[in-house]
Amino acid sequence: MIRNPMHAGTFYPRFGEQIRKQIESWLQDAVQPLAHERNLGLILPHAGYMYSGKCATLGLHSLTNEIVDAFIILHPSHHGMHFDYSLSPYTEYVNPLGSLKLDSELYNKLSVHTDQEISLSLHQNEHSMEIQLPLISYFFPEAKILPLMIGNQIPQVAMRLADQLYELIFKSTSRIIVLCSTDLSHYHNSSKAESMDGVLVEAVKALDPEALWQAMRSDRCEACGIGGIMTLLYLAKHYTNAAMRVIQYTHSGKVSGNNSQVVGYLSAKLYV
Repeated sequence: MIRNPMHAGTFYPRFGEQIRKQIESWLQDAVQPLAHERNLGLILPHAGYMYSGKCATLGLHSLTNEIVDAFIILHPSHHGMHFDYSLSPYTEYVNPLGSLKLDSELYNKLSVHTDQEISLSLHQNEHSMEIQLPLISYFFPEAKILPLMIGNQIPQVAMRLADQLYELIFKSTSRIIVLCSTDLSHYHNSSKAESMDGVLVEAVKALDPEALWQAMRSDRCEACGIGGIMTLLYLAKHYTNAAMRVIQYTHSGKVSGNNSQVVGYLSAKLYV
């Protein structure tokens, strides 16, 4: 079953050459990744490319010191939260830069733990997964993917998912990256947004999902993909020497010039 792009021409350009030119221009500010680092996970934004594309591009570029066999894409559901998490059932994902295949081996191993009874339209229409695909195709065209949509974004779900992902990754001979798709604070002025996002960034850098959850509960920070971030931080607890590096933080006001209502974006890498 093939998933065709639903958001090409809105969230990102319709044509591949337009996307390639954007990516190449953003890469002028890229820093060469350190060859000795072993990459585990990545936090990337999922807004329109004009606002967050550079942030996401620099994040994925930070993995290019390694060959990546598969990406497990943790992304939030913006249209329903009546389930814990569910795997997208498509076998091929078309985007303007090519197509990416489902990692059927990972799918078969993880699907027994997930909710596969939800409406297909939730997977089909969700932009938070799709917007990552052209960037993955650019940097890692041979990689397979396993999109996993999170509905119930609470610590108990994140802990259970992190344990399942660790077992999956530990037993696999493939190089797997867990990619968390999320935007940060929404529609505050830039000063408040930067303050709120700073609280989240500090919890992420400290690899502290409990502090992050408490900050969310007390409205000191925001993230539409909080479940994915917590999952990544709980996953980090399985490694004795894991660390998180911020690749870029920015917000929409830096592009639009409108600082009265902005959305925050983060790219950060989990590595050992």
